[in-house]
Amino acid sequence: MIVNFRTPALTTACLASLAPEVQVVPGVHVVVVENGSGDDSAAQIQAAIDAHGWTFARLVVSSENTGFSGGNNLGIASGEPAEFVLLLNSDTIVHTGCLARCLAVMSEHPEAGAMSCRVLNSDGTMQNVTRRFPSPLLSTCAALGLPWRFPQLFAWADADDPDWDRTSQARDVDWLGGAFVFIRSAAFPDGKVRLDEDFFFYGEDVVLSYGLKQRGYTRRYDPLASIVHLGGASSDPSRMPRGARATQRWRARYLVQSKCYGSIAAKWLQGVDLVVAGRWYVRALVSRSRRPSELGEIQGLLKMIVFSGEAP
Repeated sequence: MIVNFRTPALTTACLASLAPEVQVVPGVHVVVVENGSGDDSAAQIQAAIDAHGWTFARLVVSSENTGFSGGNNLGIASGEPAEFVLLLNSDTIVHTGCLARCLAVMSEHPEAGAMSCRVLNSDGTMQNVTRRFPSPLLSTCAALGLPWRFPQLFAWADADDPDWDRTSQARDVDWLGGAFVFIRSAAFPDGKVRLDEDFFFYGEDVVLSYGLKQRGYTRRYDPLASIVHLGGASSDPSRMPRGARATQRWRARYLVQSKCYGSIAAKWLQGVDLVVAGRWYVRALVSRSRRPSELGEIQGLLKMIVFSGEAP
């Protein structure tokens, strides 16, 4: 499942990396959702599918941008029932043997509701796609900077979960980043994979993993499968303004709390963040020590909560 938003060249490159994988893993069907880009993405992608004879791929066109969750749900609903569903970002390149390894891992671990693989930057360095669940206590400690100020006492509150070797160690984890998630359909009610469409962008992967946990399924990481993830292509400033991206990130932060831990947890963390961000913002204005991107993040939070009045 690939959702395209104004990234036709990247989507085509992703399909090209999947083509040899499909030859060795029977029964693979790829649905590409053109998610209301408002450009010629659909024409470019369909032309590439036709030119290369990629009969494994099918294009579905949405008239509006329904976000990451909505786009994936549209594609899943339009396809045939499948034992596994792979959510794959358009800005990824799948390495040889990736799909076969994922199938082997899910066969070896029937308790796993989903898995992810080793995800690399274009320069070969690792991306962290496995983190601890952002419980209210963990999120509060992190917002106050405690894991980095007092690591001996609060290392457990570092959501990045840094103290293990992702290059070689396979293990169960809390939540999986959304760039690559290989999902067992049977882990969902009625065997139908569905993302929470209350999330437009960011956060849906946390709730996906948390829901699997609640239903008794583990989430698995395996480094023997791998991809390259270029990162942020659909949300770069040319496609999504920095302020809008910041607002979506903050909104998802509190929506995750509300969905997983309840509305009180969401309101609590919102209050903590307002105090911390307000202090930083005042200091930045006085000292001019913060970078524009940091100010944009803080402004996104203040705009969402104070001016729009939006709450989880």
